[in-house]
Formats: sequence, C-alpha cells, structure tokens
Amino acid sequence: MTLVVQKYGGSSVGSLDHIRGVAQHVHATVRAGHQVIVTISAMGEQTDELLAMAHQLSKKPPRRELDMLLTSGERISAALLSIALADRGVEAMSLTGSQCGILTDETHGNARIKRITGERIRDSLGQGRVVIVAGFQGVSPRTKEITTLGRGGTDLSAVALAASLGAKACQFYKDVDGIFTADPRAVPSARLLREISWSAMNALAWAGASVLQPRSCHLAAKFDIPLEIRSSVHLDRSGTIVKGRPTVESPRIEAMAQKSGVTLLVCRARHQAPLAAALDFLWRQGEAPLVSQQRFDGDGGEEITLVVKSSCADECLALLGGEVVRRVDKLTALTVVGEGFQQSPETIAAACAALPSRALVLDARNTALTFCLPEAEAPAAAKALHKALLEATLA
Repeated sequence: MTLVVQKYGGSSVGSLDHIRGVAQHVHATVRAGHQVIVTISAMGEQTDELLAMAHQLSKKPPRRELDMLLTSGERISAALLSIALADRGVEAMSLTGSQCGILTDETHGNARIKRITGERIRDSLGQGRVVIVAGFQGVSPRTKEITTLGRGGTDLSAVALAASLGAKACQFYKDVDGIFTADPRAVPSARLLREISWSAMNALAWAGASVLQPRSCHLAAKFDIPLEIRSSVHLDRSGTIVKGRPTVESPRIEAMAQKSGVTLLVCRARHQAPLAAALDFLWRQGEAPLVSQQRFDGDGGEEITLVVKSSCADECLALLGGEVVRRVDKLTALTVVGEGFQQSPETIAAACAALPSRALVLDARNTALTFCLPEAEAPAAAKALHKALLEATLA
C-alpha cells in the first residue's frame, strides 16, 4: 500500500456538504488501496473571522493567545471530517499538530518545524485508519506551548508530513484548477500550467501568489517531493505538478505574480546591521521583502532599499533608523519568475520595453524580475508583461 498525503483548504471544507464531498473522495482513495493522511484547514473564512474578533477586543492581541485561538478552526474541521468518514464506515482519527508530534521552535505566529515524531500517525495507519491532522499548528517541546506555522501553514504541515513519513504523493485541493501563468482575474489570457518547478513556485508564492505557502515549496524541493495542485470543486480533475526541472542554458520564463498594497522604502542608516533587524521582524509576520538592496556609502553608513507589505512599513522604518530618503505607498509589485535571467539581458530588456510606464524599482535576479509601479498602472502593466514574456514563450 502506498501512503498519500492530501491537503484540503478552507474552501474545500467550507460547509457540511463540502465536508461530505471530501469524505467521499478520501473514501475513494482508500478503496483504491492507499493509506491516507489528510491535513485540513479551518472551514471557509473561519480563521479570518477569529482574527477579526481578536482585533475587536485588542489592537495588539498577544501572539501566544492568537495561536491558541486560531488553531481551534483546524481542530473543528478535522473532527467533523473524521465524523463524516465514520458515517461512511471508514475508520478515521483526528489529531492536533501536537498529538501527532509536530515539534517546532518557540516563535508564535510563524514557527519553524524542527522535527516530526509521528508515532500516533504510524500506529493509526497500521490499524487501517485514515489520519486527519489539524493543519497550521505544532508544539514547542521546550515551552510546551501551541504554535502556528504562519498563514497558509497547513500547506507546510502536509509537505512536512509527506517528507517525514515517506509518502509517495502529496496532493493539494484548492479553489483553483492549478497554477496559471498569471492571476486569471487580472490577466484573462493566463494559461493553466501542467508543470512548474519548485523554485519558480517558491518565487511566485513569495511574490504574492497565494496558491501555496512559500515555505512548503522550499521543503518539497529539499526532500524531492512532487506536489499536485488540484481543484477542490472537481476533485478528480488533474491540475499542476510542482517538481524539479533540468537546468538549461537558455532562460526559462514560467509564470508571474503580483502583490498590491506594498511600500517602497529608501533610508540611510548609521547603526550596525539594521537590515537584519528588519528582516527578522518581517519573518515573524510571515513576510519577506519583495526587494532588498543595500549599498555602503563609504562614510560608515548604508543606503537600504526595501519593498515590503505596507502594513509592515512603519515598523521596518523604526528598526532601520536613520534618515528616510524616500517613501512611496500604494504600489503593486509584479514579479516574473523562471531561471537564467541574469544571463539573458534580452529578456530583461523585453520586460522593460513592455511596461506601459517606467517602474519605480527594477530588481533583477537569476530566478525573478520584480517591477514596482503605482497601483493604478499595475493592471495594464501585468497584461503587457504577460503578453511580451509569457504568451510569446508559450505560443
């Protein structure tokens, strides 16, 4: 029997009827001769609703209490799915992250997984049960506190369980048909990809594509685990495979993402290692800068350029200290991902020529090109970039 990990997102379990549909699909997977571990998100928008309630009570709720609150949603979903499976005659057991041994560091809100013991999972699988794991959560063995793995952390739970328990497949059921060359809502000509590399998917996720948590892509690449992104509406329809690809000399353009509500910060700092403090703060929020540039001025100071989520901008500035040279709010970052861009100046030139207006920031790395523009100019720029780089490549 092969072991399969299936992850169901909030839209997949948004109602009791949806949960019955998931139970039917899990049952079919069992009948096909597989052992099954399910990782599950909170129902629908329940996480956002719980978070909103917390912020109605406090402008800055304690992060430890947020972890206690938010992990309840996944526990509810896991128990309901186990009940639905039992009604179909399928033996199942729901477990919290701590019960199945997902051990993390002490960081509330964005903990890193250190180890997975998995004894109760193995025991239950050995008894012929489906194991349903409440996603997004673990426990610190040092503090004995419940921790969460950052927004979208159920994706990370699924990949980590697949890696530690030797699963042959890791399937994600989402409210999309798979990975597209761009967000179809912003770029109607975007196409469904049947395959994409781990590195490109990771870059897309950090750049604003919300289909997969970026940390889960990194972990999948590290442990060589192909991921299947499939529709939660059409459960039996194939979607996109995320896996490695052979490196070639010519550049490869794979997809693009966009992230609105970002801010450009340029400041001149005078104290030691200011960028490290800002990056640490962003990590704890589950964020990373879309652009991070540092230049020493020769007089003991540093000029730092960051493009960050606007809600994080004030705190980043406070941590950087020094003189604010420039700040521009209400921007959108457009990121084209692939590989080999630094050895293909013609690709960078084509991207720049396609933009209907000049970008405020261009950041060119080997695996990503990022452009920052005013939000009002982003829709036309996204369509133009997609046409010049992706539609030409995929024609």
